[in-house]
Amino acid sequence: MVMIIYAEMFLDYRDAEKSLDAMVIFTSGILAIAKVYRFHVWPENLIKNFVSASTDYNKFYSKEKRAILRRHAYMGRMACASLIGFAYFSATLFSAVAMLVGKEEEIVVNATEAPDYPIPSELVLELVQIPKYLYFIVFVMEYLMLIYTSNGNLGSDSLFLGITFHLCGQVEVLKMEIIKLTNENERTSKNFKVLVERHIYLMQLAKMLIETISWLLVFQLFSSCVLICTSGFQFILALSAGNVILTLKTFMVMSACLVQLFGYSYTGHYLKNQMESVGHSTYFSAWYDLPREVAKSMIYVIMRAQDPVELKAGSFFVVNMETYMSIIKTSMSYLSVLRVMVNS
Repeated sequence: MVMIIYAEMFLDYRDAEKSLDAMVIFTSGILAIAKVYRFHVWPENLIKNFVSASTDYNKFYSKEKRAILRRHAYMGRMACASLIGFAYFSATLFSAVAMLVGKEEEIVVNATEAPDYPIPSELVLELVQIPKYLYFIVFVMEYLMLIYTSNGNLGSDSLFLGITFHLCGQVEVLKMEIIKLTNENERTSKNFKVLVERHIYLMQLAKMLIETISWLLVFQLFSSCVLICTSGFQFILALSAGNVILTLKTFMVMSACLVQLFGYSYTGHYLKNQMESVGHSTYFSAWYDLPREVAKSMIYVIMRAQDPVELKAGSFFVVNMETYMSIIKTSMSYLSVLRVMVNS
């Protein structure tokens, strides 16, 4: 599919609407290939996290702990359903718009026109001389390509977000155990040591997840910013020209980019807050009733929590809600300048 779009862009680069569609689908295809390749070729970090998740569900017998894990599992399922549902809706909309535009041109213009497809591929198919009676089959195949691309791109995001939410649930259970830590004489130091080792283990799992997605996030953020700006500019031009089809398409592209960025930003923000709140839970525990050695050791837990594990793109750009708002503000400022240029 990526090669078809690349060839189509090479053959016809003057159609703005087709170029926008091609750039969106091409970027999604590259992201899908990169994510699937990364998760399948180097899956060690993900496997360790999923093995830990499976162990947790078998180990935690307390109703309170299971309730925490189920709540975070529900958050992961909701994120998965939202992303996949939005992806399928966008793919269906792209296909439906191509079909409606084809019918409209057939009615309005009494001439032979090249049929429209979900993927910009008219010139490529004409070049290889695909018979017109195979239009429906080609149309369905391209629609399935969009669905598979959505699964590879946003499906990989759903997988990552789901296991990250479970990790946040594990941190929530750890905080509950720290608050409930009581003075049991000789067993107190041993119980505290177990909690510290658990904290270190969870931080290692978080670092593994961040290492898995780090460089993919660089391309994800860059491509999303470019698509938001270009589609926003096309959106302004389409509104000025009264092009309803292009307006709808560009709005869907911007919405898809914003939803995808919001998923990563919210998850990164939530992970950071959970890691930071380990220090808060340690401070609000009954440390004053614990042995002196344990109370002193708690200071190091609080100090370590002040430098939480954060979701970073390329190990240097923090991804959280502040980043999300900064991207939106920058994009809107850019679009405001372009709008003034168009109006003038």
